[in-house]
Amino acid sequence: MGVNLMILKSLFLFFISCVLILGLTANSNITQASVTTNDLHLPLTPKYSSDRTKKVTHVLVHFISNAGKNPNEPYNVNSIYNIFLDYGFSTHYMIGRSGEIYKLVDEERVAFHAGKGSLSRFSGYKNNLNDYSIGIELLAIGTRNEMMSMISSQAYDSVSSSDIGYTDAQYRSLNRLLDGILNRHPLVKRNKNHILGHEEYAPGRKPDPGKLFAWARVDFTQKHYVREGDTLWEIAQKYGVTIDSIALLNTIDPNKYLQIGQKLIIPATYKVLSGDTLWEIAKKYGVSIETLTNLNNLNPKDFLQVGQRLKIPSGTTTYRVKSGDTLWRIAQKYHVSIDTIVKVNHLDPNAYLQIGQNLLIPQ
Repeated sequence: MGVNLMILKSLFLFFISCVLILGLTANSNITQASVTTNDLHLPLTPKYSSDRTKKVTHVLVHFISNAGKNPNEPYNVNSIYNIFLDYGFSTHYMIGRSGEIYKLVDEERVAFHAGKGSLSRFSGYKNNLNDYSIGIELLAIGTRNEMMSMISSQAYDSVSSSDIGYTDAQYRSLNRLLDGILNRHPLVKRNKNHILGHEEYAPGRKPDPGKLFAWARVDFTQKHYVREGDTLWEIAQKYGVTIDSIALLNTIDPNKYLQIGQKLIIPATYKVLSGDTLWEIAKKYGVSIETLTNLNNLNPKDFLQVGQRLKIPSGTTTYRVKSGDTLWRIAQKYHVSIDTIVKVNHLDPNAYLQIGQNLLIPQ
């Protein structure tokens, strides 16, 4: 009888262990399921990657296609994979037209995607950004001028208009991918000094991701998880934003208590550095000076102050007002409230919209 009890106890403990292991595995799968990547690894040889010895501080965004050889089918993944093999360069990730994400090189290794270039605010990175960065290639084709060195004018004319530029699915996948990268590499800050295009590192040599890439659709907002004792005022002070801007973005009542563990999205801001101008910041984030001045209630002729925080349109799209448009119709089209559009654009809800007026629409 004693032996049987021991056997039963052993079986019970084994069963509990299995349940715990399965539970941990399930939780692990849930955590990883937010971004599903397709394995398309390049050969693990010095031709395509090397051991990483520096901490990651930057993400570099590129475009790539096979339009030069096949303008009618520029996004065949196997053909593009062969471009990497043939030319001996590499990247960590590639994002397809439908938002599918391919992993070519592990983040723990250096991929060869940046080449020669420099960053004015990171003097030690001249010609060696590969060591400090993760590369993301989006399957896309730029403007005719941007593609001149890669494709003939005749071939460009053969490309379908739907294959030029970027897709909504690509922006969504890019933002999800960036969330994971920034969690794994905390030295990559969620701003345009750390997440940038190849053209910013190698101007004149590289045109990507180009004029058709909408930086305003990249999510530069931060996430804050409420801790015990947190108040909206303290959180707003910490991130250099207003209570109202947090409340609006999260559709919460600023007068109600926060819940521990509650996730708050913090509006994107940019901290002005020495030498910054409105023109440079607007160009960096792919928005107009008018948008920046309106969003921050600035006079475009005023000098910026070092350390000043500017609100940055992030995770938004721009809508150009057409004849017959009303705030109600635009709000219905984008599934947002009239109040949200009014507050984001500092509008008088009773005033008429102007044809050609640009409105920021939260996505």
